Amino acid sequence: MLTSCSIQGTYPLQLPLPYTPGMEVIGVVEAVGADVTNVRVGERIAAISFAAGGYAEYLLIKPEQIIRIPDTLDEHTVLALLIQGLSAYLLLDYAARIRHGESVLIHAAAGGVGNLLVQLSKLMNASDVFGTASTEAKREMIKNWGCDYAIDYTDPKWHETVLQITNGKGINIILDPVGGSAIAQNLSCLGVEGRFVSYGWLSGDYPSLTTAQCQKLLFNNQSVSGFAVNVVMEHHPDIVDTALTQLLNWVQMGKLTPILGQVFPLKDAAVAHAAISARKTTGKVILQVG
Repeated sequence: MLTSCSIQGTYPLQLPLPYTPGMEVIGVVEAVGADVTNVRVGERIAAISFAAGGYAEYLLIKPEQIIRIPDTLDEHTVLALLIQGLSAYLLLDYAARIRHGESVLIHAAAGGVGNLLVQLSKLMNASDVFGTASTEAKREMIKNWGCDYAIDYTDPKWHETVLQITNGKGINIILDPVGGSAIAQNLSCLGVEGRFVSYGWLSGDYPSLTTAQCQKLLFNNQSVSGFAVNVVMEHHPDIVDTALTQLLNWVQMGKLTPILGQVFPLKDAAVAHAAISARKTTGKVILQVG
């Protein structure tokens, strides 16, 4: 079994301890229940388990959690298309409702979700794509993936740079996994009818809005919303099926290339977590079991 690796130490929704981490897996079916008829022993499948449990040799899943995958795709690519791929697609299509020719600002663009957002923005007919990254090397990388403008978010005036590039019009869609005090900078460069979507709090801090910011939202027809992929999976499985089918098709057609990061053995899970925390990784980080 392979499993993806993520850091959620300050994530607001924590599973009760103790628990085994790991929500995305791919492996081979070892056994099936007596009433299970839609899967066979020896079949290669993927699964998403929001109850976690993936950091293990074996994982018990329900039949409805099964995700069938093309034989032509390798395990690492499939893992990059599960939670992160679905999140990227649904952030643009479902949450932000992207329209042809709109501009998009993607925070943490060098990460697992970020690199897919960059590519998907172009596939979904965005105009200018802005991406933020902390180092010059990462900014060059995201430009190679399709970013029209790579922004240094360690510069406290990065939002002024965005406004200069857009001639003061701002951005149509801002996608943010960071949260915290950066909300002020984000909203200052959000355009008329712009949509700001929050999908995480990597900073560990919750954003808060001032009266002036609320007034600007109202009189510019702007919106601030949250996104969690598990909610869409629970309430709109048909939307998720469509998204996953499109992602797999684009990958097989060579139009979408998930950026794969380091692969660690399961025994080095702590090392993998440390590398992510230190921002030494790009793309999808994977644990290999066995």
